Amino acid sequence: MRNKLRIADVVAILSLSVVILVAVIIGANLQDVVNDLNLSAISSEAASTASTVFSNFWTGMVLASIGIIVAAAVGLIAIVIGSLRTGG
Repeated sequence: MRNKLRIADVVAILSLSVVILVAVIIGANLQDVVNDLNLSAISSEAASTASTVFSNFWTGMVLASIGIIVAAAVGLIAIVIGSLRTGG
């Protein structure tokens, strides 16, 4: 069986990339809104919680983008190994 890059694989990776970009835009806009609320005037716990939430959000986005790169790399390696196995 010859490994081929299916159109569904390409669409999946592109879709995930777009979803991450949209999530980053939404997260950045939401962070601006929360910063404008001036939560430190309400309580230090509220400001700390907001800071922790957005720190974890950005960490998740970085990990998700690395996951897309890893998925694309695994797909490319599978194609190369599949072509070497079948002789080109």
